[in-house]
Amino acid sequence: MTVLYRLWNNIPKPLLFALFAGGGCLIGAIVGEAFLNATTPPPPPPPPVHSVSLLIDTSGSMKGEKLQEVKSSAIQFIRRRNSSNLSNLSKDSIAVIGFSNTGYVVAQQTNNLTTLEQPINSLTAQGGTAMHRGLETAMRELLPTTDSSRSILLFTDGQPDNVNLALLAGQSAKKQGIRIVAVATNDADTKLLNQITGNASLVFSTSVGSFEQAFQKAEKAIYQSDIVSKNPTPVSKPSPALSLLRIGGWTASLGLGTGLALIVSQNLYLHRRLLTSRQGLIGTVGSIIVGVIAGVAGQFIYVTIPAFAALDITSKILGWSILGSFLGGGMAVFVPNLKLGRAMLGGGMGGALGVLGFWLAAGVFGDITGRLLGAAILGFFIGLMIALVEKFRDAWLIVHWGLEEESTIGLGAQPVVLGSSDQAHIYLPQEQGFPATTATICLQGGKIEFNNKMNGQQQTLKNGSTLQIGNLTIEVKTAT
Repeated sequence: MTVLYRLWNNIPKPLLFALFAGGGCLIGAIVGEAFLNATTPPPPPPPPVHSVSLLIDTSGSMKGEKLQEVKSSAIQFIRRRNSSNLSNLSKDSIAVIGFSNTGYVVAQQTNNLTTLEQPINSLTAQGGTAMHRGLETAMRELLPTTDSSRSILLFTDGQPDNVNLALLAGQSAKKQGIRIVAVATNDADTKLLNQITGNASLVFSTSVGSFEQAFQKAEKAIYQSDIVSKNPTPVSKPSPALSLLRIGGWTASLGLGTGLALIVSQNLYLHRRLLTSRQGLIGTVGSIIVGVIAGVAGQFIYVTIPAFAALDITSKILGWSILGSFLGGGMAVFVPNLKLGRAMLGGGMGGALGVLGFWLAAGVFGDITGRLLGAAILGFFIGLMIALVEKFRDAWLIVHWGLEEESTIGLGAQPVVLGSSDQAHIYLPQEQGFPATTATICLQGGKIEFNNKMNGQQQTLKNGSTLQIGNLTIEVKTAT
């Protein structure tokens, strides 16, 4: 321990605080990364790959305006899906089936949707309405596929030639896991189509002049399964509450690492035990609370303000400034006569400076490496600034521990305690006969008072006064 004290005692206190706080913040960030990893929501399942059989009634009743309009609506449907495929790199495929006296394949299943317009334009109207034949043909086009979503989009303007066979074909398709969505003119039997689809919300009635709108509704029913599904596809984006929890936990880990490191560095600087149980408890609870507050505040601002880069940086600066400010305030408990406001100001300034390094590191090295390096930079500046603001004081003690080993302690209204207890600021060995509280030194009314608890004597000290207590030499200094 003596070698460690000698090693670190040659380092100026601001640099000592900076190095310890940077290392503590880095360790906290490593633990925080494990927390982030453990609380990352699972990725959503891959989006379903859709295979659709576009089944068009081409019976004789479709001649003229109705057939032309359904061709146009079907082509617009194809174009919208083609655009979606290109933007999402999807493997969705479509087949085109016609039916009149029988069902027939106009274009086989393909994800090259640009090839489907010409076959659709070639459709002609004649014959009867063998809907069951059309459904069977459309189903055969879908059965070889293993896609997660298979649908038949049926357009019809009339009633099937054989109702029972149409119902049986619809039931067979549904047993194979194929969903049927229907667009029907006012001439069609919508009650029957409700039975064929198995869901009245999947039947879209229309009239001449409105086919396009009906096709768009049917398209949503097929491709946006949450409209008709009881279990919408989950998304990987965490909820705002989960985001606050994750960020708050991460910054709590940073706060804990930095706070305990600062306490240890202060004790090391004063040749004390590195961490007492009381200090550990206070430091742990306080640092975690500070970290959570800083993280939640910054994240709350981040998710509630508009997405502008300048405001993004502002939210980060505010969050880390809160962290640094509160950590600085907490150090006022452990550093004698470190004024609360001054400590918070120094810590806040350190947080603001550190976040710039944090931001640059994240931009250069990416998420994880950048966060770890950025955390070390952040802690470094917080520790540095807390120690620097302590130098602004009216009076202080220089404790000479030995050759070229000394520490500085600020004087103020809070008594500096000399003794053998863990609470003593200047430790005196119990084995040399020093009691728990041997003496106190404080600055009151502009006077430096030394109170010897062993003999009850009091003494007023001045600039340059020295005290010899055991193996220690204590020197008094004032700013004026």
